[in-house]
This record gives sequence, structure tokens and C-alpha cells, in this order.
Amino acid sequence: MESRLKKNEQLRRELEPTQESLSHALGSIKGLSDISRISEHQMKKSYRKKEVVYSEGDSPAGLYLLVKGKVKIFKSHELGKDLILKLLQPGDFFGYIGLLENQPHGVSAEVLEDSEIIIFPREDFYRLIDHPQVASQFVKLLTGNILSEQEKLINLAYSSVRKRTAASLLELKERYQDPVSEKPFGMAIAREDLANMVGTATESLIRTLSDFKEEGILEISGSHISIVNPAKLERMKN
Repeated sequence: MESRLKKNEQLRRELEPTQESLSHALGSIKGLSDISRISEHQMKKSYRKKEVVYSEGDSPAGLYLLVKGKVKIFKSHELGKDLILKLLQPGDFFGYIGLLENQPHGVSAEVLEDSEIIIFPREDFYRLIDHPQVASQFVKLLTGNILSEQEKLINLAYSSVRKRTAASLLELKERYQDPVSEKPFGMAIAREDLANMVGTATESLIRTLSDFKEEGILEISGSHISIVNPAKLERMKN
């Protein structure tokens, strides 16, 4: 199962286009190199921490591009429990699944910290995906999302809370670490959000973090978590 997860993760990364690849596809059509200029009607909007961008069941208003900050994409259970499916970083597009399917959003999006988001009207999005090169990039995004969700479901079914917590911390490090910084990676994150990433109760998550701290893997100060020994997280047994 471990090798299957690694293959899925590698394939997902290969399929997931970057902002630059989408910019190139759009630029080849309109002669533009900057994704933020593809629409005359785009709107940049500021969101405060914990503000909802859109909710499950809302009609898609357009395509979103995260410019600054962090956004979580999550699914809510009828009993009120959330499962975070993906964390976004600047340069990530989101909200396109509802547009492609012409259906209400099947997930919700909420900012984790003060953020800036560019919104491209749905009419402009539909004009863009008429071009095969652009459409193929969004097909890659969809495929990457499906593989990512498959990994999460397999982990929920077969991995321990310790293993899932280690994987979630490494995911945070991969997405948000400053590549030029020599300091151990650290960030502030609400325990409830991290528990929703792991797929466990907040109390279980807190106990696991305390264990990791005692084992010399983490340093914790309030909501801030620093990973001082990522190698131990990578070698975490089930």
C-alpha cells in the first residue's frame, strides 16, 4: 500500500499544472504572459481570516486564483464534522470543478489567514476552455485532485492517527515552506483545522502532537508548530 500511495503522489504532481503552465497556455492564445490579465472583468478581493469564499451548494460565480494567503478546501459531514481535502497556496486556482460540471459547488472554501483572491467571471472561463490547450490544463488539475482525494481516503481507511498526522505536517511543510529559508519549517494553524486535515478528533490530534513534541520531532508554542526533525515524520510507522 505504501508503494501505491507514493506512485499516486508522484503521478498527481506530474499531472498538476502550475500557474506558469496555465499562464503559458493562455498566453499562447491571447499573447499575454500574465494570468491576471486574461479577463477585462476580473476582480481582486480581500478576505479576512476564517471568511468563507464559497459554500457547498452555492452556484459557481467564477474561477478563483489565490494571490496571497492560504485557503482550505473542505467537505462537511451532516453531523457537522469537516474534512479538509486540500490546502491552497498563492498561484493555485480553485472553484473550477463546479464550473466544468455546471453544478453547484460540492465543497466549501475558507481562508486560513488574511488573503487576496482574483475572481474571473464564469463567462470568461467558459470562453477560455473552448481552447483545447487551456481545457487540457484544467483536465490535468481535475485528475490531480481525484488522485489526491483517493490517497486521502486510503490513508483514512488504513493509516493510524500518528501516520496521518505525520503526513499532514509534511504536506504543510511541502506547500508552505520558504525554499530559501534555512530555519526549520513552522506555521500557525488551528488545532481544529489540522485535525480536519488528519481526519480525527481534535483531542486525538492534540495528544499526538504532544507525543511528537516529547519525541523531539516538533516544537510547539501556542498555535505555532515547528518541525525540527522532518526525517522522523517521513519514517513514521503505522
